[in-house]
Amino acid sequence: MSKTTFVRALGLTDATLLVIGCIVGVGIFRTASAIAGHLPSAPLILLLWVLGGVVSLCGALCYAELAAMFPSTGGDYIYINRIYGRFWGFLFGWTKLFIERTGTIAILGFVFAEYVSRVIPYGEAGLRGVATGAIVLLTGVNVIGIRWGKYLQNTLTAVKVATLGSLIAVGLQAHAARATVPVSWTIPPVDLGVLQSMGVAFVFVLWTYGGWTEAAYVAEEIRHPTRNIPRAIIGGIALTAALYALVNWTYLILVPLDALPQSPLVASRVMEGRLGPTGAVLIAWLVACSAFGALNGYILTGSRILYAIGKDHALFAQLGTIHPTFRTPALASWTNALIAVGLVWTKTFDQIMTYSTVVISVFFTLAVFGVIVLRRAMPGHPRPYRAWGYPLTPILFCLTMTAFILDVAVKQPAEAAFGFGFMALGLPLYRLSQKRPLVRSKAPEGVSLTEIP
Repeated sequence: MSKTTFVRALGLTDATLLVIGCIVGVGIFRTASAIAGHLPSAPLILLLWVLGGVVSLCGALCYAELAAMFPSTGGDYIYINRIYGRFWGFLFGWTKLFIERTGTIAILGFVFAEYVSRVIPYGEAGLRGVATGAIVLLTGVNVIGIRWGKYLQNTLTAVKVATLGSLIAVGLQAHAARATVPVSWTIPPVDLGVLQSMGVAFVFVLWTYGGWTEAAYVAEEIRHPTRNIPRAIIGGIALTAALYALVNWTYLILVPLDALPQSPLVASRVMEGRLGPTGAVLIAWLVACSAFGALNGYILTGSRILYAIGKDHALFAQLGTIHPTFRTPALASWTNALIAVGLVWTKTFDQIMTYSTVVISVFFTLAVFGVIVLRRAMPGHPRPYRAWGYPLTPILFCLTMTAFILDVAVKQPAEAAFGFGFMALGLPLYRLSQKRPLVRSKAPEGVSLTEIP
């Protein structure tokens, strides 16, 4: 067994920028049209973005407690494994690998290429080729060392925050000059149909907020993790939520609501409308940089999830190793890249987003509910950070996510069934893995059997 260990190269600022960089990917520039297509109401759209921030913050507070208790590489895989046992940990890892994480990497690569094509036109095959090249390039950068990935991530996060700031500045300037489009701020009657539409639109909101868990995945590479991981998660989601609300306000006051569903590249439309062709080119490059930065962050953290699974399960044992020279999970990184590239060439943006978000939300809910489980099962376990607002914060998160999952399952049953069906394939794989010998020490069978220091 390799004795190679990770390098603690990330400080609080690095971890916070990683969280912000993974949250602020392409969703904020890409999902406004899809949301407006499901929910043509300006006040309800803004309400969903505020609600998404509140729900994400509740989840972040709970994840911060779990991360401080178990500061190990793998994040919520570690939490689910230790709370519910090896089977649920394996099922989460399988889902994360083949549905959510690799799907997200595919989406980010695809949209990076989409925005580059606004400046350098090319066809569909070229778009998928550029996405593939970006995934392979960034995987290589992160394989050769955490420090290279960190420097690139910090630089690109600064660029994407500046990009959001430029959009907000354009909106403020237009508002001050009274150069906005007419907007109805009257809330329509909220009946069952509207609630269902809000639930489907919430898919895109939650996907756009996704990423606040990322610092936990690299816990063994963060200095003082029990202190810095909670701060990075909470600070990152709070700042991002404020930026998101202001950017969507800009979209609504500068693009007519009935035209928004036909504006998939809404950020480009906003900047072109205010600054002309130069603004469109500028924002295209900035959004491409934002997508590139988020892609880098998800590639960096995604391999650590697969590495943690490989340490515990024989089927993926080869992936639970660290490269002796680079001190990174190189094989896990290239495995993620291979699957993501396959998705780039076989699935569309909205399909991947829908089936990946709804399925992985089940595990987010389980992890947050685990805070309640652990408070009862392990009351004496050290908790360097305790979730603010307990028990209301985990309860609000779990209830909201449960309602969201059920709504999507009813409104878009085909996508939900595909995701859950793919998740169920993990059952025979788990049984196969259990039959193989594992040289490494096995993970515990949940908190009911043992307490873990």
